[in-house]
Amino acid sequence: MDIQALCGHFLMPDECATIVNAFDAVEDKRQEGENDPNVYANSFGAYNMPETLPFADRLTKRLQAIYPSIKFANTYTREYLRHGKLGIHLDREGLDLTLSVCIEDNHNLFWPLNISKLEHKGEWKSGDDNEHYKKDAISVVLPVGHGAFMEGRKHPHWREDLLCGEDQRVVFIFFHWSMQEVKPKRTFPILLASNSPKLSLHDGFMTKDECAQLIALAEPRLKQSTIIDASTGKDVVDTQRTSLGMFFKRGETPLIEEIEKRLEELTGIPVDHGEGLQILRYEVGQEYRPHNDYFDKNRPGFDLHIGEAGQRVATILLYLNTPEEGGGTVFPDVGMTVPARQGNALWFQYPTPDATSKTFHGGEPVRKGVKWVATKWYREKPYNK
Repeated sequence: MDIQALCGHFLMPDECATIVNAFDAVEDKRQEGENDPNVYANSFGAYNMPETLPFADRLTKRLQAIYPSIKFANTYTREYLRHGKLGIHLDREGLDLTLSVCIEDNHNLFWPLNISKLEHKGEWKSGDDNEHYKKDAISVVLPVGHGAFMEGRKHPHWREDLLCGEDQRVVFIFFHWSMQEVKPKRTFPILLASNSPKLSLHDGFMTKDECAQLIALAEPRLKQSTIIDASTGKDVVDTQRTSLGMFFKRGETPLIEEIEKRLEELTGIPVDHGEGLQILRYEVGQEYRPHNDYFDKNRPGFDLHIGEAGQRVATILLYLNTPEEGGGTVFPDVGMTVPARQGNALWFQYPTPDATSKTFHGGEPVRKGVKWVATKWYREKPYNK
């Protein structure tokens, strides 16, 4: 940890004065030392004064360039009087990062902050012998407006007794942040990729157990699948599509919510741009003849749907099982067939809603066994139907 690189000028003189004036107006200041006299003595403080919060917002944005995962926790403004002290300690849980800024030192006391270079591991006990941390430390002197960052949950820190007159003091403000756990970004291995049509096939997007759960949730609600009538815009049964199907509402169950979040990671398209997840079952001989998923602007039946949330821009197919024979996804214009394999995700986009996208596609007939697949369409705008 390079402490010197994390020291600097953070508050202007008038900003320091604003905070000090607000602090002096607080009648019920917290007396430090009541809970742990080994750490605190002769100091008084106030949490989260409203006047401090705009500075916290500004500093959070600045600090995120170094620590992208931080979350603001609190501010604490504290005055130290004669023989005030800050015994060697670690900050409490949830206060992983601290910025200590001097906001008043009218008598040029230049009371140093000492930060150990050594990291403490395990539980901290203030009654233990922790003096060895002082043998390898940095002493930081902070003029008014200047501050020092430290990882206060890792590096023990302290101040020696404040030697000053009876009517003298120094005032500091402490900004605290927690370090949020960052989950590793999931990756979805690509089995197939194409620029025309613009598509990618991803391996192992869903587990076998997730596929089975989704099928079990959907099966009792299956009905005859429909298509949108291009003349009226209504859902109608048609021989073009002979499967059974049903729709889940967005986020309807924890599993649906998890799948939708995962799809957002894969596609970069916000969850609220997606229509509900549709589950389809195809028996032997059933199919979905080649078609386009985008809305044909020249057909009056699609005007209402475009008006709801804009044009469709992308499709996701999630293969929930592996049919014994048939059931692949075909793209006749380019002579491509994507086999249905359990757990895989096929994502294709149509930036232009016309034949140039090459996304004319269909579900070939199942020749043996059964096919289960989930479909999700994405819109240009948030979809709230």
